[in-house]
Amino acid sequence: MPHAWLLGAARRLLSIGLCACIACAHAADATPGASSDEAALKALHQQILKLIGEPRCVNVVHCRLLALGSRPCGGPSEYLAYSSGTANREILEAKAYEYGFLEEEVNRARGAAGACQVLPEPQVGCVDGRCSLKSERR
Repeated sequence: MPHAWLLGAARRLLSIGLCACIACAHAADATPGASSDEAALKALHQQILKLIGEPRCVNVVHCRLLALGSRPCGGPSEYLAYSSGTANREILEAKAYEYGFLEEEVNRARGAAGACQVLPEPQVGCVDGRCSLKSERR
């Protein structure tokens, strides 16, 4: 009968080992997904900057504002200036929407929480033939 005790212990040990392996597999699956989303977020940000290119302007009429990203408490995470003369508004807005959705997913996966402070919408200006964000000076 000592074999029956040994067989029962081996089954329990095997069950514990199997549960540990399943838990490790789930943890490993969560990490690469989050890091791949973060890599996709960085790549998408670079793609948006490339689409904006050199935001040239003759006057401020050519300059536009693009709200980008999603803060944990709401609102965009940044603003970018672009030129209506050198960039396609529809494509930029579609990419910005995609970026905001992806950043929301990354924030959720990280459990991100930040200061619940909404970024004020800046003004754009045409300075030296280039669209740029005006800094607030009060």
